[in-house]
Amino acid sequence: MYKINLGSRRDLVKGFYEYIKGASVLEFLKSFLSHEDPNVRAKACSALGNMCRHSAFFYSSLARYQIVSILIDRCSDPDKRTRKFACFAIGNAAYHNDVLYEELRRSIPHLANLLQKAEEDKTKANAAGALSNLVRNSDRLCEDIVSKGAVQSLLKLISDYAASALNPSRNDSTNESPLKIALFSLAKMCAHPLCRQFIRSSPLFPVIGRLQQSPESSIAKYVSVIINKVAEP
Repeated sequence: MYKINLGSRRDLVKGFYEYIKGASVLEFLKSFLSHEDPNVRAKACSALGNMCRHSAFFYSSLARYQIVSILIDRCSDPDKRTRKFACFAIGNAAYHNDVLYEELRRSIPHLANLLQKAEEDKTKANAAGALSNLVRNSDRLCEDIVSKGAVQSLLKLISDYAASALNPSRNDSTNESPLKIALFSLAKMCAHPLCRQFIRSSPLFPVIGRLQQSPESSIAKYVSVIINKVAEP
């Protein structure tokens, strides 16, 4: 029996984009973001995040339907699942290019705030990942990333989680732990001089150096990247 190669899962998903666009579902998803049922709000955020996961195909539609602003508001939603998936959607809306960066600028203090609140680890990881994507494609938002407290919040989160990373008896081995994503995000920010200067001058920066002793190889790798980049002018 011959195995038919249908291409990658990503290609299969992208093959449905035109049909999704033709179905005009964005109007409904926009209204669902403000639905009284928190489960509906959470699933609307998740759906929008997945629609932006593999390409920028829907970016222009998000702008046209003025959805980005509502997504940002959902980062302060009273429902924890909605906050988690709102961060996921914002991160994917920033991943492929910087077309939506200006609209996403207002998300920076919301994301920074979530890093310091008593949130689920996945929510913090999503917020940290979204911040990394906001510097991924250009330096347009770097001034806000620094002035609105995003870099400071990442450094504080890393400091809070450092003990568990240095203590092998406490398990923090998941690939998407808040600490690892925060370090990854900080490494991305180090590519930009303004962020790099702030990180280098922070009193929390020495904590990152100590994480070179972490038994977790990926943590040590991210730390090495940060230290090497911060040493640049």
